[in-house]
Amino acid sequence: MTGRLAIDGGTPVRTAPWPAWPRSGAAERRALTEVLESGRWGLGGGAVPELEARFAALHGARYAVACCNGTMALQAALVAAGVQPGDEVVTSPYSFVATAHAIRSLGAVPAFADVAAGTHNLDPARIEDAITERTTAILPVHIGGRPVDMDRVNEIAARRGLRVIEDAAQAWLASWRGRAVGTLGDAGAFSFQSSKNLTAGEGGMVLTSDEALYRRAWSWHDCGRDPEGSRHEHADVGLNLRMTEFQAALLLAGLERLPAEQAIRRQAMDALAKGLADIDGLRTPDPDPRITAHGCHVFMVRIDESRLGAGSSDGRDKSWMIEALRAEGIPAHHGYGKPLQPGLPVCEVLCRTTVWIKHEVLLAGAAQMQDVVDAFAKVLTPRF
Repeated sequence: MTGRLAIDGGTPVRTAPWPAWPRSGAAERRALTEVLESGRWGLGGGAVPELEARFAALHGARYAVACCNGTMALQAALVAAGVQPGDEVVTSPYSFVATAHAIRSLGAVPAFADVAAGTHNLDPARIEDAITERTTAILPVHIGGRPVDMDRVNEIAARRGLRVIEDAAQAWLASWRGRAVGTLGDAGAFSFQSSKNLTAGEGGMVLTSDEALYRRAWSWHDCGRDPEGSRHEHADVGLNLRMTEFQAALLLAGLERLPAEQAIRRQAMDALAKGLADIDGLRTPDPDPRITAHGCHVFMVRIDESRLGAGSSDGRDKSWMIEALRAEGIPAHHGYGKPLQPGLPVCEVLCRTTVWIKHEVLLAGAAQMQDVVDAFAKVLTPRF
C-alpha cells in the first residue's frame, strides 16, 4: 500500500465507520425495565445471583462474587487470599494502574517483575527475581486478554508456597490449555467497565472454586456478613462492594451475545496477525499453542525501534504513527505510555513501541481487518 499519507492530505485507507461500543438494544431495555418495575434495585433482587451463577458456570468455577467494579473485585480476591499490610505481591508493570492500586489499598506492596516482549505478560523467568521473604502472592495480568503462562506461574507459586490471584480484567472466556482464565489460580478478578468486551459501565466479578476463599471474598464485599447469616450480623470487617441489580441486568443481556462476539473478535485477531506479520517494521505477538482462546480485548503490535524517534530516518515517534493511522481511518490506541514501575527494560521498550487495536475494531470481522493491514503498510512505507 503506497500513496500520499492521509495525515499529509492524501486519501484515507478507510472512511467507513467501525462498530460502536457499547452495544444496546431491546434485550438491555427489557432487562432494565424489569429491574425498575420490580422495586428491588439492590438487596433482594434476582439479577445479581443469576449473573453470579451464569458467569461462574460459563468459566467452570464453583463460586462467583459480583462487585461494584473490577478494582474492588481484585481487592476482594487479594483479601480472601490472605494478603496483609506489608506483604509483597509480584505483578506486572504493563497493566492499568488499578492492578497496583488494589494491592496498595490493602497496605501491601506491588513487587514488579519484567514482562516478555512477545507476550506483554509477566516473564516467568523474572518472577523469582522479585520474590522475597515478604512475598505472599503472585498476581499475573492477562493483558489484552492474552493468557499468561500459567504453567510456570503455578509451578513457581506451588514451590514457593504462594497464592495466585489472576487479574482477568480483560480476559472474558480466554482459556489456557482448555481451562478458563480466572480459574487457573486461587481466584480470578474480572472487570465490566465501560471499555470492556462485557460491560455495564462499571462492575466486577471474583471467581474461585475454593469455598473458604469464596466465603471470605463474599464477606469482604458485603460489610463483613456471612453468606448464610442475618443482614444485621457482621462477623468480620468488610466493605460495601456490592453490584446493583441494574448492572447485573445489563450484564445478563450482554452475556447472551458474548460467546458469538468473542468468536468474531478471534477470527479478526487471527486475520490481523497473519496480515501484519509480513510488514517490514512490525512485530506481531508470539504464537503459543497452549492458548486455546484469547480474550480479544486488545490486539497488540510492536513497531521496530529502528522506525521510531532518533533511530528512524525521519524522526517520527509512536505518537506520530498513531495519528497517521487515525488519519487513515484506523482508531489505533497508544496503550500504556509508561510502566507502573520505571526501570524494567523490556516493559520500557514495549511502552515506547506498542500500538493497540481494540476490541470494537475487531468486531467488524475478519474481512474488514484488511483495512487495518493496508493502513499499517502505508504508514510504515519509507519516505525518502
